[in-house]
This record gives sequence, C-alpha cells and structure tokens, in this order.
Amino acid sequence: MFKPTDEQGKTVSDQLAAGGYWPALAARFLAEGRYSRAMEICLDNLSQERGLVAGRLIYARVLFHAGQVEAAAEQFYHVLSRDPDNLVALKYLGDLKFADGDEIGALAHYQRILEIDPECRGLKSDLTRVDREKTRTITLTRSTEKAASPRTEHPLRRIPFFTETIGDLYMDQGYPRLAAEVYRSLGEKRQNSRLTEKLAKAEQSIKHKEH
Repeated sequence: MFKPTDEQGKTVSDQLAAGGYWPALAARFLAEGRYSRAMEICLDNLSQERGLVAGRLIYARVLFHAGQVEAAAEQFYHVLSRDPDNLVALKYLGDLKFADGDEIGALAHYQRILEIDPECRGLKSDLTRVDREKTRTITLTRSTEKAASPRTEHPLRRIPFFTETIGDLYMDQGYPRLAAEVYRSLGEKRQNSRLTEKLAKAEQSIKHKEH
C-alpha cells in the first residue's frame, strides 16, 4: 500500500506519533507486534478521551491481535455506535463472525461495507483453519508476542440467500464451491455472460484446490 512520506521518508503516521498523537503511537507499536506497549498507551489515554473514535479503534485492533476477541468485538461495536460507517470496524466484526461460523452475520457486515464503498478492495481475509485460544485476561510477554490467528472451526453451513454479491464474497473468502453454487443457481434463472464467466472461474478454482 502506498504511504505518503515527507522529505525524510517519514509517513504521516510516523509524524503524528512523533508529535505525540497517541493513537498513531499505539498503531506503530501494534504494527511492530508490541501489543503490551500498545495496550498500555490505549488504556492510559482512553480514560481521559473516551469519545476519541481513532483511539478506540486502535484499542479494538490491539485486543483482536492479542487474542482478546470478545473484548475486541465489544470495542468495535463501540466504534460503530459513534461512527456507523467505519469500514475497519465493520471488516473486523465481519471476520470475527465468519471465524465463529456465523456466515449470515459476517456477510451482512461485508455487504454493508460494499454499500458504503462499492469499490472497496479490502474484504478479502486470510482466515486460516487453526485453533485460537480465547482468553479473558491479557497475559502478554513482550519478547515473544505474536499475532493470534482467527479460527474457523465451523464451516459454512448453508447459503442464506443467492445474490451475485454473495457469490463474490464466497469467492473472496476462499469458498469456490459455495460461490459456484450461487452462480449456477442464478444462471439457471437468467442468462448472463458475467455469471457464466464467474462460474467458470469458481469451477477452475475448485479444480486447482483438488490438485
């Protein structure tokens, strides 16, 4: 991703952090995987600035990457209560629901993102099928901090409704069989060259996964 820099090569975020803007400083520690330090900064400052959406969003992201998923979800919802169109919060909540097997809830969040920004390219998630331990207390060791991987222990159970957007979302999330089912069903109802092309792409992806 392109990040504008100044003459010294510093990004805007770096400049804000250097200037004492604490959400930018916490974001920098988050990017470095220093979750304990990022958490300390958030907790120290949110007590005085409870209404700061940018700080609340960073706090939620820190909780998420530190494995505190329930607390993270609560904070993301808090962000949405102040900023209903916040794409980052919607994306994280969608991923959390998707990881817990709530495909209907996840797709509702993703559709909301597309309603706000139809050209959005940030929906694709790198969700992996690994177990993640949910903890209720923060127990981080700074020297060994690593990002927690969201789990997807529940497979998608059924397709809630058939639209081209749903098919596209399934493809983006790595479920070509479900996407193919959607495209095939829609294609039976109406002839559309675009759907035919997408169905072919989904079937090709299925073949690739099987080899």
